[in-house]
Amino acid sequence: MRRHRHLCSVAILCLFLSGFAVTRAQQQQAVVEVNKRDIVFLVDGSSGLEVTHFNAIRDFIMKVIQKLEIGQDLIQVSVAQYADTVKPEFNFNTHASKKEVVTSLRRMKPIGGSVLRTGAALDFVRNNMFTRAAGHREAEGVPKLLVLFTGGRSRDEVSQPAQELKRSRVMCLAVGSRAADQAELEDVAFDSSLVFMPAEFQVAPLQSMLPSLLAPLRTLSGTEVHANQRDIIFLLDGSVNVGRTSFPYVRDFVTNVVNSLDVGSDRIRVGLVQFSDAPVTEFSLDTYHSKADLLTHLRGLQLQGGSGLNTGSALSYVRAHHFTEAGGSRIRDRVPQLLLLLAAGPSEDAVLPAANALAREGVLTFCVGAHRADKAELEQIAFNPSLVYLMDEFSSLPALPQQLLQPLTTYVSGGVEEVPLAQPESKRDILFLFDGSANLVGQFHPVRDFLSRVIDELDVKPEGTRVAVAQFSDDVKVESRFNEHQNKPEILSHVKKMKIKMGKTLNLGYALDYALRFLFVKSAGSRIEDGVPQFLVLLVAGRSFDAVEEQARLLKQSDVVPFILQAKSADPVQLELLVPSPAFILVAESIPKIGELQPQIVNLLKTVQNGAPTAVSDEKDVMFLLDGSDGVRSGFSLLKDFVQRVVEGLDVGPDRVRVAVVQYSDRTRPEFYLNSYMDQQGVVNAVRRLSLLGGPIPNTGAALNFVLRNILTSSAGSRMTQGVPQLLIVLTADRSGDDVRGPSAVLKSGGAVPIGVGIGNADITEMQTLSYIPDFAVTVPTFGQLGEVQQDISQRVTRLDREELKRLQPIFPTPGGPDAGSKKDVVFLIDGSQRAGPEFQYIRTLIERLVDSLDVGFDTTRVAVIQFSEDPRVEFLLNAYTSKDEVRNAVRRLRPKGGRQVNLGGALEYVTRNIFKRPLGSRIEEGVPQFLVLVSSGKSGDEVDDAALELKRHGVAPLTVAKNADQEELVKISLSPEYVFSVGTFRELPSLEQKLLTPITTLTLEQIQQMLASTPYPPPAVQSDAADVVFLIDSSDSVRPEGMAHIRDFIMRLVQRLRVGPNKVRVGVVQFSDDASEGFFLKTHKSQAAVLEAIRRLRFRGGSPRNVGKALEFVARNLFIKSAGSRIEDGVPQHLVLFLGGRSQDDVSKFAQVLRSSGIVSLGVGDRNMDRVELQSITDNPRLVFTVREFRDLPNIQENVLNSFGPSGVTPAPPGVDTPMPPRTDKKKADIVFLLDGSINFQRSSFQEVLHFVSEIVDTVYGEGDSIQVGLVQYNSDPTDEFFLRDFSTKQQIIDAINKVVYKGGRHANTKVGLEHLRLNHFVPEGGSRLDQRVPQIAFVITGGKSTEDAQEASLALTQRGVKVFAVGLGHVDSEVGKIASNSATAFRVGNIQELSELKEQVLETLDDAMHEILCPGVTDVSKACNLDVILGFDGSRDQNVFVTQKGLESKMDTVLNRISQMQGLSCSGGRTPTVQVSVMANTPSGPVEAFDFAEYQPELFEKFRNMRGQHPYVLTADTLKAYQSKFRRASPDSVKVVIHFTDGADGDLADLQRASEELRQEGVRALILVGLERVANLEQLMALEFGRGFTYNRPLRLNLLDLDYELAEQLDNIAEKACCGVPCKCSGQRGDRGPIGSIGPKGVSGEDGYRGYPGDEGGPGERGPPGVNGTQGFQGCPGQRGIKGSRGFPGEKGELGEIGLDGLDGEDGDKGVPGSSGEKGSPGRRGDKGPKGDRGERGDAGIRGDPGDSGRDSQQRGPKGETGDIGPMGLPGRDGVPGQAGEPGKSGGYGRRGQAGAKGNTGGPGQPGSAGEPGTRGAQGPAGPTGPPGLMGEQGIPGPRGSGGPAGAPGERGRTGPLGRKGEPGDPGAKGGIGSRGPRGETGDDGRDGFGSEGRKGKKGERGFPGYPGPKGTPGDPGTGGAPGPKGIRGRRGDSGPPGTVGQKGDPGYPGPPGHKGNRGDSIDQCALIQSIKDKCPCCYGKFMSVT
Repeated sequence: MRRHRHLCSVAILCLFLSGFAVTRAQQQQAVVEVNKRDIVFLVDGSSGLEVTHFNAIRDFIMKVIQKLEIGQDLIQVSVAQYADTVKPEFNFNTHASKKEVVTSLRRMKPIGGSVLRTGAALDFVRNNMFTRAAGHREAEGVPKLLVLFTGGRSRDEVSQPAQELKRSRVMCLAVGSRAADQAELEDVAFDSSLVFMPAEFQVAPLQSMLPSLLAPLRTLSGTEVHANQRDIIFLLDGSVNVGRTSFPYVRDFVTNVVNSLDVGSDRIRVGLVQFSDAPVTEFSLDTYHSKADLLTHLRGLQLQGGSGLNTGSALSYVRAHHFTEAGGSRIRDRVPQLLLLLAAGPSEDAVLPAANALAREGVLTFCVGAHRADKAELEQIAFNPSLVYLMDEFSSLPALPQQLLQPLTTYVSGGVEEVPLAQPESKRDILFLFDGSANLVGQFHPVRDFLSRVIDELDVKPEGTRVAVAQFSDDVKVESRFNEHQNKPEILSHVKKMKIKMGKTLNLGYALDYALRFLFVKSAGSRIEDGVPQFLVLLVAGRSFDAVEEQARLLKQSDVVPFILQAKSADPVQLELLVPSPAFILVAESIPKIGELQPQIVNLLKTVQNGAPTAVSDEKDVMFLLDGSDGVRSGFSLLKDFVQRVVEGLDVGPDRVRVAVVQYSDRTRPEFYLNSYMDQQGVVNAVRRLSLLGGPIPNTGAALNFVLRNILTSSAGSRMTQGVPQLLIVLTADRSGDDVRGPSAVLKSGGAVPIGVGIGNADITEMQTLSYIPDFAVTVPTFGQLGEVQQDISQRVTRLDREELKRLQPIFPTPGGPDAGSKKDVVFLIDGSQRAGPEFQYIRTLIERLVDSLDVGFDTTRVAVIQFSEDPRVEFLLNAYTSKDEVRNAVRRLRPKGGRQVNLGGALEYVTRNIFKRPLGSRIEEGVPQFLVLVSSGKSGDEVDDAALELKRHGVAPLTVAKNADQEELVKISLSPEYVFSVGTFRELPSLEQKLLTPITTLTLEQIQQMLASTPYPPPAVQSDAADVVFLIDSSDSVRPEGMAHIRDFIMRLVQRLRVGPNKVRVGVVQFSDDASEGFFLKTHKSQAAVLEAIRRLRFRGGSPRNVGKALEFVARNLFIKSAGSRIEDGVPQHLVLFLGGRSQDDVSKFAQVLRSSGIVSLGVGDRNMDRVELQSITDNPRLVFTVREFRDLPNIQENVLNSFGPSGVTPAPPGVDTPMPPRTDKKKADIVFLLDGSINFQRSSFQEVLHFVSEIVDTVYGEGDSIQVGLVQYNSDPTDEFFLRDFSTKQQIIDAINKVVYKGGRHANTKVGLEHLRLNHFVPEGGSRLDQRVPQIAFVITGGKSTEDAQEASLALTQRGVKVFAVGLGHVDSEVGKIASNSATAFRVGNIQELSELKEQVLETLDDAMHEILCPGVTDVSKACNLDVILGFDGSRDQNVFVTQKGLESKMDTVLNRISQMQGLSCSGGRTPTVQVSVMANTPSGPVEAFDFAEYQPELFEKFRNMRGQHPYVLTADTLKAYQSKFRRASPDSVKVVIHFTDGADGDLADLQRASEELRQEGVRALILVGLERVANLEQLMALEFGRGFTYNRPLRLNLLDLDYELAEQLDNIAEKACCGVPCKCSGQRGDRGPIGSIGPKGVSGEDGYRGYPGDEGGPGERGPPGVNGTQGFQGCPGQRGIKGSRGFPGEKGELGEIGLDGLDGEDGDKGVPGSSGEKGSPGRRGDKGPKGDRGERGDAGIRGDPGDSGRDSQQRGPKGETGDIGPMGLPGRDGVPGQAGEPGKSGGYGRRGQAGAKGNTGGPGQPGSAGEPGTRGAQGPAGPTGPPGLMGEQGIPGPRGSGGPAGAPGERGRTGPLGRKGEPGDPGAKGGIGSRGPRGETGDDGRDGFGSEGRKGKKGERGFPGYPGPKGTPGDPGTGGAPGPKGIRGRRGDSGPPGTVGQKGDPGYPGPPGHKGNRGDSIDQCALIQSIKDKCPCCYGKFMSVT
């Protein structure tokens, strides 16, 4: 502090709002220290004031004194009590320190007295306490203050004593309760504003008024001065040092300060002076009386200018002209006078005399320095050096007012030694007095556990915390006294043995009296006489039977602090009598939940002393760095609450704890600095006012840098240089967007102590990195759980004092993270089922965080991800990515695969066999540790035991994470029980990150092997009911499809009765005809559900002859062997069940004998066509042969067949009762009404088949516990109700009712009337419908012919009502069924009644899905991201440059690139537009050439395309398409890949191109689109290469199409809809009419002459010239009437039933076969007449109609039979086989879809050249424009010219580095000066030109600079030139496939069945009508895109 000779040597460093109090004797010589004052506290001690209220007043006075500067030369305090008399507790001169004052106050007890005489007490204080003898400093003119606390009206007169006090210049503040007289208090008080009336004398109300009381105590000086009165003069540097460029910053600085002041003529007055050579007054203190007028003047403030800077004369000027009455100053009224000087350079005259003169006048001077200001000079001028603020740049000035406002407007204290309020935490006596009555019978165990846990957290020892325990009921039972069990183990052991005392009555009064008399005494070990805090923890579970009032009074008068646990029926009114405040009562919701109170009671016991929380009393600077990004928005209020609670536990004060808050996101904003608020209430209020900053991502690293540069500085209030601990609490809810390692290391090195608190998505590793030591870091899953760690943080802040920090050493982050560089293979096996779907994002985030913490790389840690539900799906393999960024991006793209079942066993088996293998990237053979991280959502649906053991045998270390899972199951899978982690919800996964990371990064191969070696591997347990059963099924022609369906259903019934499992019954299936093929092996399926699902997929194969002998050989060699899963060697019974439909054509005896000799028991089941003798020879036992007339009668022999197995695994059931299918885990609900055609469309016998089909559907779909209602209506021309939904409630009743239905008959069937009848009478509540309960509603129509009326509208009405319509049609009713059904998935067709049973499985699956859907399953709120990668390629003529010959290529390419990169949103994208990345490339004979890589198109990229001019020729060959294929392999695997190629014709073999095109499709490319250039040859032939164009496949695209860009954009839109949204077809609006031809434009300016061309070769006769410019495109004509369909060729062999699609419009082109040889072009002939129906031909392969899908199943053609080999492990899926050879030409069929192109017409004469017209309007709306740039921030002045440089000044001290300023213009070079001290680092200059010279010597390392601000994002640079050959390259792509392997096992047959007979010709329908039809069928999806399932 600058000491003036006229100031007392002990002048205080700070200023009170009231200014200076000056004594008469010293007015001319000295300024009195402003914080000297004598304060008397006069307290009501009468008996009318409750003891609790008296204690609250006493504690409040102690808090007030804690906030004051107590000392003989500072503030002196005296305390007295009064009632009818006055008792002084101590005088001013009794105690010299704050510690003594507090100690004396703590012992103060109420004096009692029935009469309150306030008037007499006031006289006593005036006459006896404000005297020299009592220590009052009247001679020094010290202000006299009296604080009166009274709880009632005075019994004597107070007016006269109050007046006498005021005449004696005693300033009184009055605090009264509600019982006091407010008028009386106002009479006593110095001013009515100094009367305080809290709600009651309790801790909380008194605490809230603390700031209001402290302000006048610190400011009152004997004259009435309002706290907001001040006179402030701004003295601003207006010289060239500031300059016109920087002056706006100065103006904004002043404006910001004034904006924060309470400006007014009777409040704060402001004046402003500019100076340079001479000062100039802008306005005086009395010029403006309102803030608005003042701000208006400031906005127009301009720089004065001037080259000199005479600060001394300016200071003298303001003293003489402004701090005077004439200048508007109120200095004579003792209003504080303040001067704020802003200087940008050193003064040219003397400043000290003027500064001293200002100080003598009582002016408080603040100094702000900028630019070249002299710090030492400013410290001389300022009243105190702490009031100097230096800013390196003018741009930082607008942020300075936040620091200045507090010292400008409020008191700033100096340093005063603090006295701890509480005893050390280590000493306290605690009695636990618990209810032991009958109230706790049966519930004492949780109470005892609670007591143990509380004691366990206390520091129990003889010289620390002592514990006593007692129970009470009718009397007291002492379990342990304070001196009996003084160590924690002893007391805990004793507590655990406690038994409940028992007793019927509860005498709480007696128990309290006993505790005070016999336990809180020295003889029982209590240290109450030594001043050790005494605590009582009381548990009460009922109402007391005795009185407690007297004991409550005694308890409050004692020094015992009670805490009460209220439970059950305890009386809260009774309990409140015992405690000083209700806050000391904790309510337990129930006795079992009492443990939830443990943290609270422990916290109170540790922090409460004499009823008040222990405050942090040592010096600390505490800073909160708060994440203010958008991710915190929902929890920001909880974040503020957390900060507030921590602050409330701090002893905030200028010399104790200072607090600052900074908020950050992608930018940083200081909320307030360490010197902004100097009391707790000010900090709390500021925290409450915080508002969210907002921003996309938290950049924690940049925020830490900001704190380092701007908060940890003395100007911001930091006391780091004084050695005060600097604590930084960082609260963030997300991973940092930048690096935190560097900034955190700098912070720790500088002495700051960061503490990381992570919430939600925060990274625990990041928190540990930035924390002082990792143990300081804490994380919580949600904002709501911040309260759980608040006490830990508060305690940590309390403990971290200077001594503690000396013992701690910071831990700095090591580069590379944990275990950097080590090799690991980590596979994540994650649940992607429906159960995990809602929380899948948390699984994805966990993987992403773990990846971030691992050293991911091809040679370090490799990562793979597999999803599973019913089956596993590979997301990416271990060798798929080589960098962390690639893996992270792949993880972010993960989406749940879906599925209802969680088959964990199958998933483990899959990863064991297919993932941890060397070819797929695993380094298991190299000894690299293999880790599997399993995340599952529940118990597995299959067995896991064998799969888990097999995984461990392979050396894999599994770590398991699951919710709602079977703990035993997880232990079986995991490497060790310690690596089993269970969570209640996946939201808790962040808390497991470190627990998973530790074993992955620390376990070595040896440790893993050692742990695996200790894992027991028991042999497979073969249970007593185990058996292996193989079903061998005759699937030859004579069995027929319906027979196969009955066999399949029968086997399913048998399996349902078997106990299927790996250690129980295993099942295998084989089908045969002329040869055998396995359905599945014994080991394939491990659960009953899986076996049933596999059997359900069996389909009729057909074939002849029937070779039973060969089939028996097959099962003997391939099924009943160990490798196929047979346990024949373990002695498990082996059974073969043979189904035969006729006699074998080969010998059966040989292998029948082999089977018998092997111990295999054979059972034979045959129909009437089989040879019984032959079957008996196979079984060798007539009792094991079972025959039925037809296979439909198989259920009749079910029990006999089951009994033939013996007891092996068969579940007994009553004969004749079929066991239903295993129900789903979720019960089904549905209302189903069958509408059956009862007309002559069905004969009577056929109708019985229909009823049998319906009953089977009901029987199968209706499971146990399901809530399914069924109704049935029969119709012909009118409907008949058979029964309603409400009629029957059980399955058996419904089936019986169905069987009783009688055939109606009738000539006509009117389906429309039947459907309307359903809508009006059945799907209504009266009919039993539960539509209003959102139960699925299903109408099931079975019709045998066309309806007499169109039923489409009636069906649509039902659909719109929410009813799903199923339709089954027999015969030629294709179009009829399509109109009735809700969509194609619910439409079914069969050729005849015999084929109806084959539909059963297909119908059941669709019906099951419908029952599990909500009413509108097609609509989803989940938006999908869709990304497209598009390659634009081109080729050109070999002898000419394509850029020259194709004039329009460049312009069209630019238009196309712009158009396709601006796609609109998709139907499933939720408003988001797809991301389109494009790449332009072409192929030359020497290899591919790339213009630019995949990127979102920007116009500047087009120049790179133009640069391809010089590299022609470009060709279209097979290598071109392969180059595209190779390019896509390096792109994102999840993007939609499309090729658009501009071509002038093929340059290679067309067959090779065709094969390359097919490979491109198989690689996952969605579309190949060709665009013909000008003069393209054979474009129609080249179109055979295209795929993926949908319904426009027959429309060629050419360069000269006027709207080619729109065409291609529309193509991409359709492709994206199909790929991303599953929408197979989409109709766009009709094209708008082309606009009229525009008017002729003005003639353009003649262009410059072109370069002279090279002379060309002499040409011969020229070819035909190029075609003229295409005319405008005509309107698309309406589709013509479709011609008569030609007769079908000879039908081939009956194939499997394909997917049934909608009739009408031809679908997209299907997969193309190998082109045949071209025939001669024939003349188009007329349509021939329909020929006669051909003879039945050989069975052919049925194609699949509809849109082309992904690659189909293997070819149906059977290859040559290979030799039978051993069964190997399942291999990876291979590529499709090569196409077969072309067959013999078939007979001529009907006309195809598209005929040959017609002959070209005669070329028309050239038209007159028309002028270019304006482009016409387009129908569709254009894409949205780009987002505009962000607006400018704030008002910005126009920068002025840079002034001339001044003379070089003396070197100054190094200042703080500020933010970078604007770059100035270069000045004239000055004379070379001497070498100055090293200045701050300047901003980065522009890059200079490259220079040349010899290498200079190495310079010494420079000083570490502060991190700079992040720079703006640079524009993408041009691609660099190719570098020199580098080291070993990255891993190449997978090589070409090898030669074909041996024939593998044939896969499961698919669902499709045989096609029906040729249907009648359907109605012609165009594209848009088709789509409209689909839309009309969806009741709640109208207007939305719908995918056809």
